Amino acid sequence: MRAHLLRRVVALLVGIGLFYAPLALLPRLLVLATGSPLIADTHRICLRMPFEWALQPWMYRTMVEQPGYLIAPLLLPVLALVTGPLLCGWLCPAGALTELLGRLVPDRLKLSVGGRLDPTPVRLGVLAGMMLSPWLGGYVCCTFCNFTMMQNLVSAAFGDLTGLVAWSSFGIVTFVVWFFALGLLVEGGRGWCNLLCPAGAVIGLASALGARVGLAPRIRIDHEACVGCGTCTTRCPAWAISTEPEVNPAACNLCRDCLFLCPEGAIRQVRTRRTGRAPDRGRRPVDEQARVSGAARQLAEPPQSAPGRPEWRSQLPTPGTAGRPILALPRCGLGE
Repeated sequence: MRAHLLRRVVALLVGIGLFYAPLALLPRLLVLATGSPLIADTHRICLRMPFEWALQPWMYRTMVEQPGYLIAPLLLPVLALVTGPLLCGWLCPAGALTELLGRLVPDRLKLSVGGRLDPTPVRLGVLAGMMLSPWLGGYVCCTFCNFTMMQNLVSAAFGDLTGLVAWSSFGIVTFVVWFFALGLLVEGGRGWCNLLCPAGAVIGLASALGARVGLAPRIRIDHEACVGCGTCTTRCPAWAISTEPEVNPAACNLCRDCLFLCPEGAIRQVRTRRTGRAPDRGRRPVDEQARVSGAARQLAEPPQSAPGRPEWRSQLPTPGTAGRPILALPRCGLGE
């Protein structure tokens, strides 16, 4: 798990270098390719305005003249069809920062959401609201964007405090909601991504479609090996695993945390049709999994019974028990 977390941290730093000034490698590439006089920062590849402009034909020319605005509504969904939600789970610094820092906050201070709320309908509703807001006389300004908040923090870390000094009251509210209310103080640390990100909504739908037809990778739970401990449900940063448990491919960001957290090794990443059977490469027999699991070891080595108390007997799984340990009934001493 430590090696996995280290990879997540490295991906966070790579994302900062790709999207945020002063490096902003991807925006700089776009500015150089188009000869734009605009500043090379995260606003050149905005993940919010293109969706707001989707129903405004008079803005299409702006999107063509500045092709960075086409990345979120066109390029990222196409990539997600094949790679899955790579941006959301690995390269989005605005989501990864609050998730990783949230691991330092005690669980007793966090709101537990995993398994209790399906974030997909909420996120799709926010996307629809953004697209319709101009026609209803509204406008979702740049301040209401965690990507903008993250740019301000990165700029401040490199000595440019302009973004912080220019914050409005609404900007402060947005920061508090993103960083604290839906970040450090909520289970998983990605509440903003899970509920309010329009790019995440579109990428999630494209990823789910790609997984259904066997193009994109997806997370699969082996229900024969699963013991229903609920670890994956409560620890999933994307709130994508229900209590059954089942994985919602439109919400899963493919961070792979669950693969390392599952104590039974019942979760894997596969690339297969949703209705097909996942490959069993490297999978041990179910009975062997149960034999080496912590629960089976505890049952195989019961504590000594106190004098005068019932004696508990345990046994390892036998053929036909689907690999689950059986606990025998106590001998109460009647007739002995």
